[in-house]
Amino acid sequence: MKRLLIATDGSATGRAAVDEGLELARELNARVLFVYVKPRPLGVLGEPFYQRRLTREVADAQVAIDEAMRAAQTWEVESDWEILEGEAAVEIVASATERDADLIVVGSRGHGTGGGALLGSVSRAVLHDADRPVLVARVRSPKHRLQLVPA
Repeated sequence: MKRLLIATDGSATGRAAVDEGLELARELNARVLFVYVKPRPLGVLGEPFYQRRLTREVADAQVAIDEAMRAAQTWEVESDWEILEGEAAVEIVASATERDADLIVVGSRGHGTGGGALLGSVSRAVLHDADRPVLVARVRSPKHRLQLVPA
């Protein structure tokens, strides 16, 4: 494996995906592509609301990407990033195909099968639609978290 796509949204589960993906990338000496997928804003909000929401979404995306890129520097992993717009699972799978990623890394809230079905799980959709391996990272409790420090 030489290319990993890591999806992040800046949440705790997104950070878990970044952490797990970077650890694996370092072990494999692989490159990483961080992907943030923001929803398409609804134009029915009216121009001022639309512009404010768009500005906020772009800022949120950049904060998550910047955080992931700093982590990659800490782990000494070559990385790149892109911010996409659309349905998260569809865009993640499409980007992995276009970039020929060997593995997709996504986070999961860990709600189980019932909760995932009710909430519309991005990780579940990526697992279902991807034509390549998918690693689903979960947030670990502090008690069970490995304390890994880059060398």
